[in-house]
Amino acid sequence: MERVRVNLANPLELLEIPGIDRARAEAIVRFRAEHGPIRDAGELAKVLGDARVPEHVLAHVDFDPAGATAPEAPGA
Repeated sequence: MERVRVNLANPLELLEIPGIDRARAEAIVRFRAEHGPIRDAGELAKVLGDARVPEHVLAHVDFDPAGATAPEAPGA
């Protein structure tokens, strides 16, 4: 199973994560543009408007790089 780098992925790549639809992918991209990288599952849950992100979803997510200098993905 390949994990999606949530801080570098473009909207189409984010759609590969189970439970992520177009609106949620756009919310992730918007958050990254306004606030920088998503650091962890708790922050991702807030971005998605959920209490927590289910384990089966997190199994497909990679938060690296989560540093303040993470570049935006092309086309994001």
